[in-house]
Amino acid sequence: MVPHARVIETELTGKLTEDNRHRLERVLRLREGDHFVITDGCGHEADAVMGRSGAYSAETWLTPGREPEVDVTLFAAVSKGERLEWLIEKAVEMGVRKIVPLMAERCIVKTPGDGKVDRWRKIAATAMLQCGGCVLPEIAEPVKLTKINSPAKDTLAILLHEESLSVSLHELPQTDSGRCRVWLASGPEGGFSETEVKFFIENGWQPVWLGKRLFKTDTAPTVALANLLARNWGA
Repeated sequence: MVPHARVIETELTGKLTEDNRHRLERVLRLREGDHFVITDGCGHEADAVMGRSGAYSAETWLTPGREPEVDVTLFAAVSKGERLEWLIEKAVEMGVRKIVPLMAERCIVKTPGDGKVDRWRKIAATAMLQCGGCVLPEIAEPVKLTKINSPAKDTLAILLHEESLSVSLHELPQTDSGRCRVWLASGPEGGFSETEVKFFIENGWQPVWLGKRLFKTDTAPTVALANLLARNWGA
């Protein structure tokens, strides 16, 4: 089997999509009879065999168990340049289930350009395939901070904050209460405004301090995610 020969297909038998056929036949040089992996993007994968003219076949969906048990949604402030793209890639590699691009007061980018969301979704799909994931994360449309719904009772909502307002990341409770859903909000380079912090706290978010060092907008959530997903929550 060719390394990284993984594509997203939702049926066990059928015709490859045009993009998948190009990747497997033109880029990876697979031929009839060669094996590769298909995933449905919903937690399953299967060993498939290349057929003629873009056809393929597989027998059984398997659940490889490489996904974190904790369901993490990342609310990430939209940043300038490629920082958000890098963050999406790394967050998907670690097993985040959903990413919500967040429009905050201090975001330099006020409106993402045309085609940005589609590009972010392609980056997420590529990252999932390259790291052996089987759950395709949802990349939501950008949303204004004040439009975020309050977290449900089974959700641990974490607000990354530059000041030691309450607890550090290491002091957060684990999921002994049965909560396996986490929301994580990370701000722009200038941080969240006082009004925004107040909004989060009043809506049930827990401010969390990452320590005395100041991290960039893409570094802070990466540090937090790595910590959370490594704390005996199935990662």
